[in-house]
Amino acid sequence: MRQRAVVWMAAVLVGLAMAPAAFAGDLNLWISYHFTGMESYRAGKFRDAESLLALAKPETCDKNREAFTLNGLGKVESALGNYPEADKYFQKALVLREKSCGKESHFVPAILNNMGDLQYIAGDKCKAKCLYRKALDLEEKDQLSIEVSRSLNGLALLANDEGNYVEAENLLKRAIAVHDKGGRREHPYCATALINLASLYTNLGRTCEAKPLFKRAEYIQKQSIGCDHPDVAVRLHAYAGYLTKIGNLDEARCAQERANEIQARFAELNHKA
Repeated sequence: MRQRAVVWMAAVLVGLAMAPAAFAGDLNLWISYHFTGMESYRAGKFRDAESLLALAKPETCDKNREAFTLNGLGKVESALGNYPEADKYFQKALVLREKSCGKESHFVPAILNNMGDLQYIAGDKCKAKCLYRKALDLEEKDQLSIEVSRSLNGLALLANDEGNYVEAENLLKRAIAVHDKGGRREHPYCATALINLASLYTNLGRTCEAKPLFKRAEYIQKQSIGCDHPDVAVRLHAYAGYLTKIGNLDEARCAQERANEIQARFAELNHKA
């Protein structure tokens, strides 16, 4: 998705060179606010991202760019736990995207997956499953798309929750294979799928299979997001469960304490004054 965004941004900049001065000024502001906001989101600085994307929203009359920003705001509000607000942003982004690019645009599955993630964490697993499946169906022509792997990962979580462990395992293996074949072996989303598969193996007592997955996920996160990110806390929490399972209680306690430290720091960082 990052590669697509870079290509899209390059096209925007080419158009900017030919734009009237007033329009170019507005576009420059949007680019600055939007992309800085999304970088803040990826760094776990959700309040900063919220402020920047809110500034980006009125800086464009272009429906495509507005859809990007609304989708970004939806992700931020979801991360902050503001689920109704997040859903509103996603719904608006989806309507704009379908109107401007068509219902089969490759941008649509990204929004559907975001909506699926939101419904999953909000507890509406039936809606989440429908959204993941719809996103997957739309991406059938591009089986190496990052959105395919995201849909598979989401469906795997649902299968795991339902006790369908074989299905969950197969879906997660497919998600990882899509990342590997699509040139995203070191993408944070690949680490997420690896952590989920490792957690599944841990819960099933297949700890020998879980360990290398945790190690690979750790390597990916160090390369892509560093050692002090909310997603790292998720991995450490899962890894603590693995260490407990194999009887390494001291190491498990250290891993959980580190996870708690990261979560506490970002909770304070994103606390609304």
